[in-house]
Parts: sequence; structure tokens; C-alpha cells
Amino acid sequence: MEIQSRWTSKVLWAAIAAQVLSLLQITGAFKAIGIDAGVAGNVVAGLLQMLTLFGILNDPANKSGF
Repeated sequence: MEIQSRWTSKVLWAAIAAQVLSLLQITGAFKAIGIDAGVAGNVVAGLLQMLTLFGILNDPANKSGF
């Protein structure tokens, strides 16, 4: 098993980015700057939440496993 730093894990950073984007959409920050996502935005928000869940379940210290 190859050990990897948690902070260099691509999955961790993808999950963090997904969560930040989801929070921005949920709080209405995009709408405040003139971006109205509508139904497509809700679908994207769902996908971002799935990425976040994947990042939570992933073990970033184990490079070859989940």
C-alpha cells in the first residue's frame, strides 16, 4: 500500500471544490451576481453533492484503494 498525503489527493480537492460550489448555489450567491441556474443548476448541485460524498467516503491516504 502506497501512502499519500491527504492534502495532495485530487479527490479531496474535488470534494472541497464541489462543496464550495454547492454552498454558493444554495445560499443564492450565483443569483446575486446574475446567474440563474434553474433546473440545470439543481441537477449540477446534485452532481456536486455526489462528488462531495465520494470525497468523504474516499481514503486519500491510500493511493491505490478507495
